[in-house]
Amino acid sequence: MAAQRLGTLLVPVPGLSGTVYPPGTTVTVRGRGSSVDAFVHGDWLSLAWWEFSDGLREDIADR
Repeated sequence: MAAQRLGTLLVPVPGLSGTVYPPGTTVTVRGRGSSVDAFVHGDWLSLAWWEFSDGLREDIADR
């Protein structure tokens, strides 16, 4: 199993369910490289490197 880490969305991103998650949403990230798999409460998001930051960003999450 790939290592998981937390990340924070920097831009709005749609999940597989059709829900659009706003900037500041905490995601569980799997993988490394220019694109990764991410999950929010089981909803899958395919993220490019520029759509999220590694770790939690309190300054973004508070917006």
